[in-house]
Amino acid sequence: MLEKEFINPHPMGFTSTVTYSIGGVKTIVISGQVGYADGKVGETFEEQAEIAHQNVIRELESAGATAADLIKINTYVVDLDSTRSKAVQAAKAKYFSQEHQPASTMVGVSALVMKALLVEIEATAVIEA
Repeated sequence: MLEKEFINPHPMGFTSTVTYSIGGVKTIVISGQVGYADGKVGETFEEQAEIAHQNVIRELESAGATAADLIKINTYVVDLDSTRSKAVQAAKAKYFSQEHQPASTMVGVSALVMKALLVEIEATAVIEA
């Protein structure tokens, strides 16, 4: 039987993390996490990239997982260029070894949900149920 859990519902009409379990495997799907924490947006792109990664880790932990359990990351970057790509990679490197990188995609976008936001990361992880 498929079991679902909705973790951290958001007042804007979505759930930050949803899990589903079947056959002893629990899949964790994390909505886009941005460079926003403690009521404020990060001041620089680098700060927002770090905060967005921290937010992903916090969501993983709320579902009983860690960075080691991630299998896929999608990163959306406003005005993507090599400097911003390197900043995302530097923030990501704090959580993953070179040998255990999740599959990942980075996409340049023109805007995110709020004008001040510059990076958004969504993720999928798998653990034993």
